[in-house]
Amino acid sequence: MQRGEKNMEQERIGQERNLAWFKLADLISRGEREKALNVFRLLSHSLNNRAYVLQIEGDILWYLDDKSAIDRYKQAAFLYQKEKRWIDAIAIYEHILTQDATSYEALVSLMMFYTMVDWQDRLDARFVNLLSLFSQKIITEETLEQAIKEIIQLVKDIDVTTKNAWFFPWIDHALQSLPSSMQARLSQEL
Repeated sequence: MQRGEKNMEQERIGQERNLAWFKLADLISRGEREKALNVFRLLSHSLNNRAYVLQIEGDILWYLDDKSAIDRYKQAAFLYQKEKRWIDAIAIYEHILTQDATSYEALVSLMMFYTMVDWQDRLDARFVNLLSLFSQKIITEETLEQAIKEIIQLVKDIDVTTKNAWFFPWIDHALQSLPSSMQARLSQEL
């Protein structure tokens, strides 16, 4: 195939792919779940990032009010985490939290990621959310304590001499907002 013919063929393939994405958008807007997912599955073969494919599938399902969207988002976040793409994982968990403000799993995951990327202000905000779940009796004292233990362990596993030096003063302050019995137990973890 000559260079000009090859360019024309690539352009034709690109146009067909664009048409397929527009068809997908049309099916989604009309609420045709099965057809949209079938078209997406065909299109997903042209994408080489499995996490991104799951994220888009989650977006499609979310738009179609399908509860399985959360599962796709979690799968995508897991793959992003495996690839150490923390910001992408954070974005997904923040999106999950917008859909379910009481998602303990999303809150704890975000707190872990924020600790890893040194976003103390965001960790503060999510800690307040976690305390709110506790005060509303959505999570138990044991669940709250376990979440904080996991975060403390994460920081212990990170070299705190070069990263997260702010964490220990932060956790000392955060513990003050907990019941005294829990404060005592968690202080032993430090």
